[in-house]
Amino acid sequence: MQLYVYAVDDADRPAVLAAIDEFGLDLEWDQSDVGPQHLELGRCYGAHEATLGSSEELATLLQSSAPSAVFTLWQDPHMLSDGHLVTHVPNVGSYETGCDAEGTPHVSAVDLAAQLAQLTDGTTVEEWLTGDGDSLLGITVLSALRRREAACRQ
Repeated sequence: MQLYVYAVDDADRPAVLAAIDEFGLDLEWDQSDVGPQHLELGRCYGAHEATLGSSEELATLLQSSAPSAVFTLWQDPHMLSDGHLVTHVPNVGSYETGCDAEGTPHVSAVDLAAQLAQLTDGTTVEEWLTGDGDSLLGITVLSALRRREAACRQ
């Protein structure tokens, strides 16, 4: 499992660190026995082994205990199962979908085809992308995350 936190209010930092410690994540995979003492924004906190469903539990914990946190996290695919990606940007929303081992979102071709088949005549691509397409593809949330990610690198 991998977690990147790109922004968080100072008041919520202890809750993020507590969640990182609770889920046994290490900074840049250093496999330390001691949890991190301070939060490094834009850095990878990860664990080589995580119980299936841990990513959903961690996302829920972060959203409730550190509501200002801008983060993306994913759990790698396991055998024939897709990975699990959760991205959250406060005041924008969350996006959750399957992913590969690099956290790249997977969009079901079947779901995409079903949505496109249900469009009424005259619906533009722009209209679809700002409605159902945005929900399926996570455009708004992922765009907001990319802006926070870029700001974190500066």
